[in-house]
Order: sequence, then structure tokens, then C-alpha cells
Amino acid sequence: MSHKLAEILALTEVSRAGADRITYRARMDPVFTIGPKVHGGSLQMVVANAARRALVDLAPDHDAAAADGKIPVAITSDYLSAPDAADVDLEITVRKRGRTVTVMTVDAVQNGRTMVSSSVTCARPDTGAPHHSAPSVLDDTPADPAVDGIGLDNSPMAEVNHLGPALDLVLDPTTFPVARGETGEPTVRGWARPKGAESDIDFAVLVCDISPPVVMNLALFGWAPTVQLTTYVRRHPAPGWLRFAATSTEVGPGMFEEDHLVVDSTGTVVAQSRQLALIPQRS
Repeated sequence: MSHKLAEILALTEVSRAGADRITYRARMDPVFTIGPKVHGGSLQMVVANAARRALVDLAPDHDAAAADGKIPVAITSDYLSAPDAADVDLEITVRKRGRTVTVMTVDAVQNGRTMVSSSVTCARPDTGAPHHSAPSVLDDTPADPAVDGIGLDNSPMAEVNHLGPALDLVLDPTTFPVARGETGEPTVRGWARPKGAESDIDFAVLVCDISPPVVMNLALFGWAPTVQLTTYVRRHPAPGWLRFAATSTEVGPGMFEEDHLVVDSTGTVVAQSRQLALIPQRS
């Protein structure tokens, strides 16, 4: 894991109440911001990582199987307010502890105020060959970035997206016409990987919110606040770049949905997400 990612995922235990409640503290580095506020996918990654740690820290002594091999497979986050780049407390409560599925709530609290409230479902990820795989928008996207790809580092995007020190991000120029002063379909494809490391399930959660808002291709610019984001983690990724496609079926006058599909270097689905966001207030 890259240095910056390792730092943000390093949690400090703050308190524990009985067998079902625990609070961790994370420091949200300014690297993980879009504009002045914390990037939603980065915070959801921290939430998922905290839930996975709580699985172990709160596992009953007599039932090690309650945590063995489980990961966060579904993370649903309601964004109540945009957090600042500062300490965030992650207040975790176990709602159901089962041998197959464990469910928790994770509230991200800053200055005594709940900023993001999440439900996290933990289970064992998929392994082996799928029973069925449908064609996807990523089928013709190569495993490695295009030579003319638009990299985050040293690009105008870096003025708003500050994640460059933590990860490599390359956009497919054919799906980002706004870079040429043009418009197009609300679809963005690209590649992502941690700097100096291989991808893992934590990073896959972040990548499920890595694309610039797809409405930029419709000449709708500005902050597009996330109302709700749900991410599904399907399996551990293979080494190499993660490929993503962000698409939208319905861009309304006030809201739009944005879906991320994330596959690994073998073309296997690693993670998926859907978010509801608000149309930027200025265009």
C-alpha cells in the first residue's frame, strides 16, 4: 500500500463499550480531498477498513469463525455533510453477528457531528470462476493505460483532485471529451492503482468513486454533492491496474445517478457502485 494510503488507513482505538461498540479515529490527510472537502470514496474506504478491523477486535473469543475471511462486501453511505481534512471518529456498532454475514453501522463523526452514516455488510468475497458474466462497457478497454491517456499528475485536474500523491489515475481520452472542449455521453473510463503498490479491497472501494462527475461531459461543471453511495466489493483484485467505467442512465434536472464498474487486470469484476448525486449548481 502506498505511504499516503497506509497513513489514512492507520486507525487509533478511542473507546470500546461492551462487545458490540467500538470507536476508532482516522486522520483525513488533505491529499484525500476534492477541492476543500474530503473525497467521498476515500472516506468510504476508511469506513470499510474500520468495519473490517472491528470484525476482528469485537469477535467473540469463542467464535473466531465470526471474523475469519470476511470483508466489507456492501457499504451504503448517506452523506449528511462534507467532512474537512482533519480527524474523524468512526463510531461502530455491530447490529448482527453471524457465521455468514455480519452487519454494522459506522458513523463518521467530526466535531461532535455525524457527517456520514454508513451500513456495512461483511461476508466472504467470491472466489473462482463466475457462473455468468455479461458484456460490459470495459470489454474493449486494455489492461494498461492508453499511451495518450490523461494522467492526474501534472494535469489541470490536479488543481481540484488532490489524490495524486496516493495513487496513479489515467483517464481514457476518448471518453473525456471535455478535455478537448467538447461534449459527449456521460461515460468516463480509466485506470487506477496505488502509488508504488498493488491494489487491494480497500483501494477498490476508493476506485468506486474515482471518476470525475460524468455530467462534466454534458458541460455541467462544479461540485456535484453525493447524496448516497453504495459500493459492492465482489472479490480480491489480481495484481495490476484496476480499470473503471463510470456511467449514467438518467441525468435529471436536479439529480443524476452514477454507476462505477471496476475490473482487475484479468477483466474480472472486483467492485461496483451506484451513487445519487446533485447536479452542479453552476454550469
